[in-house]
Amino acid sequence: MTRQEAAGRLDFEALRLGIERCDPELVLSFYADEAELSIVNADVPKGSPFELRGKAEIAKHLRAVFGQKTSHRVEREVVGEGRVTFREECEYPDGGRVWVETTLEVRGGKIV
Repeated sequence: MTRQEAAGRLDFEALRLGIERCDPELVLSFYADEAELSIVNADVPKGSPFELRGKAEIAKHLRAVFGQKTSHRVEREVVGEGRVTFREECEYPDGGRVWVETTLEVRGGKIV
């Protein structure tokens, strides 16, 4: 157990490792059972967010995302009390790139 985990905080370095290694099970281990995920497409600003509720729905999404043979790199992280933000660069085999801005709410060391 890391010092962060002992203090009830998210172990961000382990989360980063899970994302960059495309390991959905490791990433999923940081989510609370009742977590919610809201995805907003910046190209459709007035569109409704895509929302997932509960760890099982989030698991399906993570497995699909990490199963696409993309590379993922986490950068610009800011880890605060109860909140973590970062940017994720995703590169596809054809050279296409997508940047994802993420904000996580954290309680008791778990993403909610």
